[in-house]
Amino acid sequence: MKKNALLLGLSLLSTTALANDYNAQVDADFLTIDDVNVIGVEGTYYFDKVSTANTAWAEAAFMGRNSNASLAYVNFDGDGYALNLGGDYYHNNFFFALDATYTDYDFGDSETDFSGAVGYFFAKNWLVSVSGADEDFSDSLALNTKYIATLDNGSFVNLEASFLNYDNDFTFTADYYWTAQSSVGVDLSTEEDYKFGVHAQHFFTPAISARVGFISFDYDDAFTIGLTGRF
Repeated sequence: MKKNALLLGLSLLSTTALANDYNAQVDADFLTIDDVNVIGVEGTYYFDKVSTANTAWAEAAFMGRNSNASLAYVNFDGDGYALNLGGDYYHNNFFFALDATYTDYDFGDSETDFSGAVGYFFAKNWLVSVSGADEDFSDSLALNTKYIATLDNGSFVNLEASFLNYDNDFTFTADYYWTAQSSVGVDLSTEEDYKFGVHAQHFFTPAISARVGFISFDYDDAFTIGLTGRF
């Protein structure tokens, strides 16, 4: 749900590039579609240290059930911007999430939206949740699930799916981590105009990763590139 800008100052990470645990993460992404460029940056603080041991590094906070707070800024090609304040909270097998998003369209017409999720871990690596937003609540409801499998060869598989109430659409994401540091994935959806998406991510060190993505719609294609820093 969160959009993220590019060109993060790596000097912030110079003293922690070899750390396996982290308390904060900064994500930066650039997306272009139909001659529109979207740039954003997001910072997340974890209240307890996140460990990357024995799991895919990109999934470490989920597997560790690390509660967090985040702040994100997105610029829509100079035609507006959005600010998002969010957080995830884990208590035993329960999961709670809340987001508040302020969007300014054309730097004048604005609105604030709230969204949230409640979930339960049926296993250490399997979460089922229900999510919704304050605007058109019944139409925004979704049933979601996320499952991470550890394979015998030390690789990992991440599977995510959602059922969207508004048009009875399904979304599906699958990621294959052939090592803890590297993955490729595919996104599928029955939503109108959506065809498919593919993406990849690689951690060059425990603190720095890059990702790329491609999304095909009926009307155009979107390209994304991003960078993550942890410290």
